[in-house]
Amino acid sequence: MAELIAPPKQEHVGVRLSIRLRLPDGAGFRDLLGVLESQSSIRKKDGTLEEFDPTEIAAWRIVLPVSAKAGTGKPTSMRIAELESAAEKTWPALETFMHGGWRYRISEGFTFRANSILPAGRAPLGEPLLPLVDELNFAIKEFKSRAVRPAIHVPLPTYAELDLALEQAGWEIAVEAHLMIADAGDVPLIDLPLGFSFATSADLTDQWLDVQGNSPGARIMERYPANYLLIKAGEQAIAAARVAVADGWAVISRIFIKDEFRGHGLAKPLLSECVQISGAEKIALQVDITNTKAVNLYSTSGFRVHHNYRFRVAP
Repeated sequence: MAELIAPPKQEHVGVRLSIRLRLPDGAGFRDLLGVLESQSSIRKKDGTLEEFDPTEIAAWRIVLPVSAKAGTGKPTSMRIAELESAAEKTWPALETFMHGGWRYRISEGFTFRANSILPAGRAPLGEPLLPLVDELNFAIKEFKSRAVRPAIHVPLPTYAELDLALEQAGWEIAVEAHLMIADAGDVPLIDLPLGFSFATSADLTDQWLDVQGNSPGARIMERYPANYLLIKAGEQAIAAARVAVADGWAVISRIFIKDEFRGHGLAKPLLSECVQISGAEKIALQVDITNTKAVNLYSTSGFRVHHNYRFRVAP
C-alpha cells in the first residue's frame, strides 16, 4: 500500500503548487501545476479548474515566483559570494584563517575546497593583505609548511583579473567546474526502478564510505551536519550521495553510482531524493566542466549553470 502524504493545508489555498498524483492500479503518475483553489482542486495556467483526490497525492511542493528563484535578485558578484559561502560551510576545512580579504583553508589529504585560498574581498583581486606577489609567496610558504600543495579557488567572472594574474605567474588550472543551481520545484520527482530502495542516515556510515571509497574527506564531512543517501539492490549498497544545507541552500555532493549499475535509471531518482530530504527550496551542486555526461544529467534535471570557478595550483 502506498504511503499517504499529508496534503496541502487550507493555508496553501492561493499558493502556486506542483502536485504529483498516483494513477489507479499503480499505472504511474500525473502532475498538476497551478494555484490551489481548495484542498482538492487546482486552477491551471489555462484557467481551467481540476479536481483531485488528496489521498492520491504522491508528492507536492510550493512553486516559487520567478522573482524568488534560486540565484536571482542580487548583483552577480553578491550571488556568487553567497553560493560559494554556502558550499564552503558544508565542506569545512580543518584549519581556516583570514589574511586580509583572502580566506585560507587548509586540511589533510586531497580536497581542493578545503585545501585552497578563497578570495573574499572586493574584486579584482579579493583584497589580499600583501601586494599580490608577496601574498602568493606567503601562501606558498603556509601551504608547504603543512605539506599541502598551494591552491587558489577563483570564482568567475568576479575574480577574472586575479585569474589572469595567476596564469601569468605560472599557477596552473587543476580543476575547472560549473556551480549549478536549481529550484526544488524544477527537479523532477522520479521514483527508483523496481528492485532498488533508498536508505538515509544522518551519520557517515562505513557502508556509505565503502561505496564512495574511504577518502581523506571523511573528517571534513563529519564536521558539518548532512544526510547520507544510499541506493541498495537488496542488501548491497550500489550508489551514494551527500546533501547538506547552509544559508538556505541544499548542497549536493559526492554523487556516485557503481560502474556495473550505471545506465539503470538511478541517477535522477537519487537527485530527486536528495532534494526531497533536504527540505530546501534552493539546490546547488558542483561538476567538472569536462564531465559532459554529468553536466547533461543535471541540465535535464532542472539545474542550470550559475557560475564557473577554477582551482589554480602553484607551479
